[in-house]
This record gives sequence, C-alpha cells and structure tokens, in this order.
Amino acid sequence: MLLSWWLLALLGGGTVAWPLAALALGIRRRRRRRAGRPLVGGWRLGLRRLSLVLATVTFALAATAAAVNDHYSYIPSFHALFGDVSPDLVSRPVAARSARPAGEAMAAPATMPDHGTVEKVKVDGPASGIGARDTYVYLPPQYFDPARPAGRFPVLYLLHGSPGISVDWIRGGWVDRAMDDLLSRHEIAPFIVVMPDVNGGYRRDTECEDVAGGPRVQTYLVDDVVDYVDANYRTIPDRGARAIGGLSTGGYCALNLVLRHQDRFSGIVSHSGYDRPEHNVYTGDLFGSDRAAERTNTPGQYLPTIPLTLPLGVYLDVGAADGGSRSESVELSRTFQRRGVPVAFHDFADESHNWMVWRRNLFSSLPWVSGWFVSTGVTGALEPSGTTAVAVAAAKSGLEPAPTDAALQAPPDDLHAATPAPPAPTGVAAGAAGHRPPSALGRTAQRTRGRGALTVRVRPRRA
Repeated sequence: MLLSWWLLALLGGGTVAWPLAALALGIRRRRRRRAGRPLVGGWRLGLRRLSLVLATVTFALAATAAAVNDHYSYIPSFHALFGDVSPDLVSRPVAARSARPAGEAMAAPATMPDHGTVEKVKVDGPASGIGARDTYVYLPPQYFDPARPAGRFPVLYLLHGSPGISVDWIRGGWVDRAMDDLLSRHEIAPFIVVMPDVNGGYRRDTECEDVAGGPRVQTYLVDDVVDYVDANYRTIPDRGARAIGGLSTGGYCALNLVLRHQDRFSGIVSHSGYDRPEHNVYTGDLFGSDRAAERTNTPGQYLPTIPLTLPLGVYLDVGAADGGSRSESVELSRTFQRRGVPVAFHDFADESHNWMVWRRNLFSSLPWVSGWFVSTGVTGALEPSGTTAVAVAAAKSGLEPAPTDAALQAPPDDLHAATPAPPAPTGVAAGAAGHRPPSALGRTAQRTRGRGALTVRVRPRRA
C-alpha cells in the first residue's frame, strides 16, 4: 500500500543509503590509492558515480512524493496508481446514449445488479469551446432495475480539488463504494454521481472560472456537462434534482457555481471549501484586470446580498485543524443562517485537509444529499413501507467528534467486493455481477447516526 509507513521508511532509507554508499566507496578508493593498489578509472568510474547520483535523486524524489501522498492520503495503493481505481469501473460505457449506435436502446438486464456501475465518458464542450475531457459517472444499481426501465434519478455533481483530476473521487475518495455501502443498507435513496474534470489535468488550477483569455470552465461545467448528462442518462432535468459538491477548491466551486446558477442547481456540498477563489502562480490571473468579475465570483463578498432562489440547501464540513478553510466555512454557515437558508454545518475535531477526512465524511454528506432530494420532492422516501424523517438543522456551535476512520484502514477492494471485477462488460449488468453487497460491518459500522443535519429512521432489519 502506498500509504504504508514501511514504504516511506524504505524510500527514506534508500535516500540516505546511496550517499553513504558513495562515501564508503570514496574512502575505499582513497585507501587503495595510498596502498598503491589499482583503481577503477575512466568511463567505469564515471558510470559508477553517475549511477550513485541517479539512485540518490530517484529515491529522494520517490520519498518526497510518498510523503506528500501520505500527508494527503491521496492514492491508496499501487493498483490505484496504475489505473485499477475501482471494481465498479467498467471497461466501456454501457448506459450512456453517446456510447451506443444511433437508435439502439440499452439492453434490459435480467435482474438488478447488487452494486453500482462507474462509466468513463468523454464530455465535449460545444458551449465553452473546451475539448473532450474525461468524466466518471456512478450509476446506482437501481438505474438498471428491470422493474423500472424508465426510472429517472437526481444528480450530484462532485468536483475534485487542485491539483486534481476527475478520477480523484473514485481513486482517492472511494465515493462509488460509499454509495454502494449506503444503498445496500437503505440509508440513502438512489441518485447519480457525476465527476467531471475541472482543470483538464494537473497543469493548472482554473478554480472553475471562465478564465480571462483561457478556458471557460464555469460554462463547461454548468452548461456542457449538465446538458451532456441530461441527454445521455435518465436524469430529472430540474434544479431541485441537481446538487454540486466538492472538496477544497472543489468546495469553493460548488458554492460559487450553485449561487451563481440557482436556475440550474439547488444543493451545495462543501468539504473543506473556501469562500473565495485562489490567486497564485498555479492559478495565474483568472480575471485579468476585471475586478468586478472577481467580486461576482467571491461568495464571501456577494452572499450577504445576492438574490436567493428557494429551495436552496447547504451542507458544509471542515476540520478543526484546517486553518483558513475552517474560518471561512464558519462565516459562510452564519451568513446562510442569517439569509434563512437551511445549512448543515459540521466542525469536526481532529480533522485536517486530506483524503482520509474527505473519504470518511462522505458518509455524512451523501445522506444529506439524499435527504435534500427527498425534501425537494424529486425522489421518494427510502422505502415505501419504511419510516424516513429528514430534518435540515441549523448550524451547530462548537466542535463535534470526528467520524472514526478505523474501518477505512483496510484495502479498498477488501471493503467493497469479495471477487475481482469481470474482464469486460457484456451487458448492462456487466461490471456489477459476481460481487457481494458490502457487509453491514464494513466501513461505516462505527459511524454515529443522526450526527448531523440528516436524521434517517429506517424500518429495522430482520436478524
């Protein structure tokens, strides 16, 4: 595992060992010269020294990368590093209309799969002018229910941070496995999760803006991505059925995009987000000399007075050790409350700014999203005969105990599936067959219920 302490120790040891080896060889060479013994010289000596330098640099870079990865708990395993990011990911789209010949309908499955499917699609930008970017789409198993072939679903658009790419919420956040877990235990109603690429790679941080003289990312996300998803999947094309969430920079994006486009979205989810766009070497000058455009993309400035379209709901969480993100999230929650907007705010103790935090906090935010869609009337209760109560509470004061991460320490595949994913999909249920549903003693067994804004009461299960 890339997050193991022994890997960091091994790479750190190698970084120190190679210079020590060079020093030892230098001492040995000096002693041989004094003794009049033959010495290695010429190209052989040059090759030896070059090899030691390259080995030292390689181990130093690898150790630095491993330390950064460990700090942010970003890429959990070698499998994930080399593309094996999820057992839910199919080798080709099976549901997107763009992946099928014109006029061909999706093949109906014989039975509903026991967990969700993740498709990787290319989303072009006719309105923004942005070229096709990778987007990952999580489809709940209910999407393939043969009893509801025309059923439609609300959508959560989930944005990565910066640096980051669209696969991050699958590779680092395990959102598909969190959805599978919560759905299997009837703690959420089904919805689609769409994970677009905000930056077009690691080269730049666009802050989801229509950059002056650069890519029109805000237009791409609000128009191109939403239009593609509505045209290719069975969605509910209504603002009450759309929410945007994100982490760090993606949390800022979620706030800004929803508040600036309230005709398109109604729900906001921010994990460790901010109330203003960054301005640094990595972002460049996003707005040029247009300070008015910068102010109209700074929620911390415009939120107190901007017109609000109801219903509008907000979920915020942040760690006590998360610095600027915490102070800005606290102030945002207070402003939303003053404006009469229902906000669920979690100020978690013992949390900072990393993927371990965001991974486990999904088990707080995803139920809120499900509850929000129930409250807007676009989806029903969890079970027709069960009892479901959804309450959006006022922001809390004081620190809350951080969710436990003990169950997240195991390898992700062990938490999600008992058998490997099939090699290639042959039908709608491909990529979902052959897996057992997550155990009730899985990642969220120790999660405290009713801890935040969403309270869910489900009909008791039989033993």
